[in-house]
Amino acid sequence: MSLIFCGDLTLPFGINIDIEDIKPLFANHEAIANLEGSIQFDEKRLRSYKWNDKFSLYSCPKVIDIIHALNIRYVSLCNNHVLDYKHPIEETEAYLKSRNICPFGLKNHDVLVANLNGVPLYIVTFATFATEHSLHLFNPDYVIKDIQTLKKRDSNCLIAVYPHWGIEKFRYPEPADRNLAHRIIDAGADIIVGHHPHIIQPIEIYKGKYIIYSIGNFILPQTVYPDKKLIFKDSYIQYELIIEWDGVEVKIHTLHYDYCNNKLMINYDFPMRKLFHLFQQQMQRSEYKKIFLSHSSFVDIIFRMRFWDSYIGEVVSFISRKIFRIIRKIIIFVGLHKPYNC
Repeated sequence: MSLIFCGDLTLPFGINIDIEDIKPLFANHEAIANLEGSIQFDEKRLRSYKWNDKFSLYSCPKVIDIIHALNIRYVSLCNNHVLDYKHPIEETEAYLKSRNICPFGLKNHDVLVANLNGVPLYIVTFATFATEHSLHLFNPDYVIKDIQTLKKRDSNCLIAVYPHWGIEKFRYPEPADRNLAHRIIDAGADIIVGHHPHIIQPIEIYKGKYIIYSIGNFILPQTVYPDKKLIFKDSYIQYELIIEWDGVEVKIHTLHYDYCNNKLMINYDFPMRKLFHLFQQQMQRSEYKKIFLSHSSFVDIIFRMRFWDSYIGEVVSFISRKIFRIIRKIIIFVGLHKPYNC
């Protein structure tokens, strides 16, 4: 049996997803997904979102049907959308548990205890400051200590790290995330599978361990949430990965999400080798920073990026992004920027 890692998952009211093509990939396995937002039980409650300057993502109760159909056993709630609505996120947690699904990620530096082929498995999740409205604060050093403690307690255990990190719709991992990923592997983790950017990012094999910086979306329909139309302009976002891992071997499957017909299909033509090209040779941190900056805008560099994998670096990033959001709110308010026109 393998554990299949999936990306961001939402299912708004009025949307039906065709998943028949991918069901065979999940047969006889268990899966994990990032539930991007709370479950809302009544469409009337959708007006209770908290912020006007962002998409308020959520799922309707029918998301459970997809979760069960694909053997998704574990659901992370550690992301920047679980607090989008005024209703307590504990409602979602309780509902998932009542449907025999294991939610995790609401506690500070939460660790899920599981089992993979008879071997103890610990799944560590966290959300960085770079993801606004995260549930709790993030300290990279605590994550490293958690992993070291788990490995010291049981040297034969498996540790998977499932972080919500990176910059949305950006094709490269942040320098701070790459540095932290290396530290996580050095501490004893066996695999890292990231999400949040909504787009596939390069894959690195570091000391024999896979670091999949971002697997992209899983099911995230382009529709209205609840009064703002979500549109991904970059066609690359329609491609996504799921990662099959049995504790030793890694298999990477490419999917294609047809946003027009809300159909998720296996893709056989994706140039997988390109994902390994950037990090196929050991690259120094300074060299990677230069590459990263060459693909970044001035606004990205000043307001959106994390360059240091430390608590101070997280605080600096948190403050800079707060300033950016204030400026953005003003621009939206005076009508100079209209990102949510349906």
